[in-house]
Amino acid sequence: MDVLCVDGDPDSFERTAAGLEEELADVTLHPASTAERALELLAAEPIECVVSTHELPDRDGVELLTSVREEHGSLPFLLAPRAGSERIAAAAVAAGVTGYVPSDAPEGRSAAIAARVGEAVGRHDAHTAADRDRQLVALHEASAALITATTREEVAEVAVEAVSDIHGLVASTVYLYDDEANAVEPVASTEAALELSWDTDEPPTYGPGESIVWRAFERGEAERVGNVPADPDAANPETTIRSQLTVPLDEYGVLVTGSHASNAFDERDVTLGRILAGNVVAALEQVDRRRELARRNERLDEFASVVGHDLRNPLSVATGRLDLAREDIDPDSPANEHLEAVEYALDRIETLIDDLLRLAREATEEPDLESIRLSELVDHCRGAVDADSATLQVAATRSIYADESRVRQCFENLIRNSVEHGSTSSRPSADDSVEHGRSRDGDGIERSVSDVTVTIGELSDGSGIYLEDDGPGIPPEKRERVFDTGYSTRREGTGFGLRIVERIVESHGWDIAVAESESGGARFEITGIEFVAEDAD
Repeated sequence: MDVLCVDGDPDSFERTAAGLEEELADVTLHPASTAERALELLAAEPIECVVSTHELPDRDGVELLTSVREEHGSLPFLLAPRAGSERIAAAAVAAGVTGYVPSDAPEGRSAAIAARVGEAVGRHDAHTAADRDRQLVALHEASAALITATTREEVAEVAVEAVSDIHGLVASTVYLYDDEANAVEPVASTEAALELSWDTDEPPTYGPGESIVWRAFERGEAERVGNVPADPDAANPETTIRSQLTVPLDEYGVLVTGSHASNAFDERDVTLGRILAGNVVAALEQVDRRRELARRNERLDEFASVVGHDLRNPLSVATGRLDLAREDIDPDSPANEHLEAVEYALDRIETLIDDLLRLAREATEEPDLESIRLSELVDHCRGAVDADSATLQVAATRSIYADESRVRQCFENLIRNSVEHGSTSSRPSADDSVEHGRSRDGDGIERSVSDVTVTIGELSDGSGIYLEDDGPGIPPEKRERVFDTGYSTRREGTGFGLRIVERIVESHGWDIAVAESESGGARFEITGIEFVAEDAD
């Protein structure tokens, strides 16, 4: 326990010191014979309690108490005059004294002082513990508010309020760096910060070498200053702020809070400031990502508009002219072969347009989640996919939370992929006869060459679902490429089908991986899916 003992009388000080050392364990006394010396020690040492007489050479004890309250807040202060009076006691209480020890205390002056010091420091420690709880609550609430902030200004507003709540102070400002001006500019300030004596209505902008604020930003290190007017980089030596805590926000700027008391911040304050700053930086990064995503979405919207309108119009004209050309050409003319090639090319363009628009939609729209039963989802796919020669099996009974229209598209694309690549699933041997798209297996049973069985079920660990087929499968060296835009092993393929699947999966926060089914076919595993509780259906 560090106790500052202020007494201008050496004999009186010795008696007080002896009593404190006898009554209190592990006490460290810091002597001061004047009020000025007492204030100097308070600015330099970790004092936990002040004990002062009223009779001092340069000012009285109540005046010292007033200065301590202005500069050091609620630090325990005991006034123990050598010759007290009701007037002195009343003045001390009015100035916020922690305890008053009368000169004629029944247990003796020294014993009474020691007892009061122990009580005052204990109460202060308990109050400090409560402050710490309050700080943690304020930090938690700020973190939650920062997550929902959508602009830099909103992040800054949350930050200045939070830092004031955490440190129990009200003068706080967030400065953000302006690259063009090469300066940090105030973006949000508390009312108390705005009321400080600036030349303008708000805190000034600081450039290189102009302030403590810029120094901390340039160094990238949190900094606490106990005597701001005496600091060589103080922007305003006449400021009423005595202590300042400046915490960098990486390349974004700095978070500043000030106090009218000297040495108001300790290492715990620095640690809490760094934690808050880390959350602020994360929020600012999130805002930047959202802004960039908004710009990308705007470009995608423009692209979709061009694709959907400006390309479809000439495509419709070309299709119409193709129909007219067919009417003017003899059906047996060799020119029809060229027209068929044109028709194929136009169909191909239209398919590409549809797939590009789907990709743009997946990138710009948030999914609308609802409960969807897997069996009903597959039933829909039976009608939407040309799968007459395929067998669809459902080995899952539960429902999932998903965007119905998107997850339907996802399943349609996966099933269509299995059907279109399942033409070699029967893999006839050299002895099998293949005629008109049919083959005969080893048992002599005739089956369609394009027959493929597609199974949808739940993964054994409950983490998601799978869709697999008994087709030829996907070679391991090609599994990483199947989701690439434009990748296709079929001449008719656009290379967008599985890319759209991946986008839909990602938009739901799921993951998809390619594996091999037990029969050697392709297997797609989608994990991270949330299943609907059984009693919710």
